[in-house]
Amino acid sequence: MSTIPLRIGVVGAGGICKSAHFPGFAKIPDCQIVAVCNRSQESSARVAKEFNIPAIETDWKKLVARKDLNVILVGTWPYLHKDVTVAALKAGKHVLCESRMALNAAHAHAMLKAAKAGKKKHGLVTMLCPPPTGFRGDYVMKELAVAGFLGTPFQLYVRHMGAGWADTKAPLHWRQQLQYQGLNALTLGMLNEPVERWFGPTTRVMAMMHIFTKKRPLEAGSSKLGAVERPDLIGVLAEMKNGMRAAYMFSGVAVGNDADVVEAFGSGGMIRYDLRTNRIFTRKAGQDQLVEVPMPPEKSRTWQVEAEFTAAIREGKPVTPGFEEGVAYMEFTEAVERSAKSGKAVKLPLR
Repeated sequence: MSTIPLRIGVVGAGGICKSAHFPGFAKIPDCQIVAVCNRSQESSARVAKEFNIPAIETDWKKLVARKDLNVILVGTWPYLHKDVTVAALKAGKHVLCESRMALNAAHAHAMLKAAKAGKKKHGLVTMLCPPPTGFRGDYVMKELAVAGFLGTPFQLYVRHMGAGWADTKAPLHWRQQLQYQGLNALTLGMLNEPVERWFGPTTRVMAMMHIFTKKRPLEAGSSKLGAVERPDLIGVLAEMKNGMRAAYMFSGVAVGNDADVVEAFGSGGMIRYDLRTNRIFTRKAGQDQLVEVPMPPEKSRTWQVEAEFTAAIREGKPVTPGFEEGVAYMEFTEAVERSAKSGKAVKLPLR
C-alpha cells in the first residue's frame, strides 16, 4: 500500500469540516491539515487555533498555489466550488469538494472536465462529499434494487421536508440567494443523487416551485430587506430510464412534518426507507404487513469519507460519489429549474 503523505489545504472551513473532515483526517497516518483560508482573516485564525493548523491564507488562490500542499478540501458555499476545484486540479492537487457540487450544470461540467484532465495528466483523485440523507441505508437500498425485489418497477415517491424557512421574520440566509447557492434548492440534488444510485437515471421532469416569503431582513433586526431567490417548496414529476414514474416533494415550510421517506412500488412489492429514522421496510406482493430489513454493521454505511478519499489516492480505490454523479444531480437540479420557469417538461440528460 502506498503511503503518500497528504498535506491538505482548506478553502472554507464550515461546519462539516469541523465536525467530520478535520477529525476524520486526523485519524489517518501521515495526513495533516497544513493551511486554511476562510472568508476573513479573523475566522481563518480562529479555525487555525482551534484545530492546530500551522498556516492561514487570506486569498484562496495563494492557498491553492502553495507548493507544500497536494490536496485541497473545498468547503465553501457552492458559488466558489468550480473556481477553486479547477484551479486546484490545474495546480496538480487532489480535490475533495462538498456536496451541492456547483452553481449550475455548466459549472459542474467544467469541474468534471478538469477532473478528467487532472486524472489523465497527474493521476489526480476527485470526490464529492456524500449527502448525509439516506447515507446509512445506502448499501441495503442498492442491494434490494439490484436483486430485483420490486419486480417490474412502477412508482417512486420521494418526500423530504423541513421547516427551516417557515419563520417569515427570520433573516435572509445565503442558501436563499442565487449568487451563493446557485440552482441548488432545498435538498433537491442531494437526495436525487442517492435515489438515482438506487433506481437509475431520470429521463424527463415536470416541476413547480414557490416562494412563500419573498423578502426577508438582510440581518436579524434589520429593516432592510433582501429578495428570497430560492424556493420554499418544490414539486417534481419525473420519468426514469427503468420505466418508473416518480413524484418528489421538497419543502422548507413543513411545520410539524414527522416523515421523510422514499417509497418504491413494483409488481413484486414495495420498499420504504424512512430517512428520518434510517429504517428500511419491505412488503412483498400478497403480504399484509411491512417487514423491517435488518441492517447489520457490514451492511450499514458508516462515515468513512476521509478514509475512502485517502484510499483512492494511495491505493487507487473508487470513490462515491464522484464528479460524474455530481454532474448527473446538477443536471437534474437544472432541469427542475428550467421546467418550473417554463411550465414545460424538460428531458435529461440536458443538451
